[in-house]
Amino acid sequence: MLKRILYKWLRVRIRRSGAKIDGDFYCESFFIKGTAKNFRSANHLYIEKDAIMSIKENGKLTIGAYFYMNHYSIIDCYYQITIGNRVQIGPHCYIADFDHDLVVDLNRPFHRGDKKLAPVIIEDNVWIGAGVTILKGVTIGKNAIVAAGAVVNKDVPANTLVAGVPATVKKVIDYPVNANT
Repeated sequence: MLKRILYKWLRVRIRRSGAKIDGDFYCESFFIKGTAKNFRSANHLYIEKDAIMSIKENGKLTIGAYFYMNHYSIIDCYYQITIGNRVQIGPHCYIADFDHDLVVDLNRPFHRGDKKLAPVIIEDNVWIGAGVTILKGVTIGKNAIVAAGAVVNKDVPANTLVAGVPATVKKVIDYPVNANT
């Protein structure tokens, strides 16, 4: 009973924060950090406990229907991340649409250079394994599988399995003609 009340309270809190979610969703903790008004999603989200979607002031995060995000995964959105329908993200993954210059300026705190932004697009029916890192400017094609531990720094073609550091195509997946893709 208490758990059910907590879930209802979380859903109300997320919607009141400005997030636009069509339909129902499930979460075990408040998963949006930052600007919730820039979060859009279709129905049937399932967000596990301690997963985080960090959306900065100018960031735009859009997620399709039937989305699943496992424990301790992070989506870090400074610019634009678009995720299609039926995407599954394994535990301990990191997806970011930015990185930093390599210029070292000793007058700046933490010696960080300026941010470089580029959109990330994850198309429909993608499976992202545990511990995957997806870097800025990448498009992952429909029906792709990203193997556990991969670092994706280039586009992933549709209907392929990629693995490794950096991720490379290991297999082309031949889906049956009558499969729902």
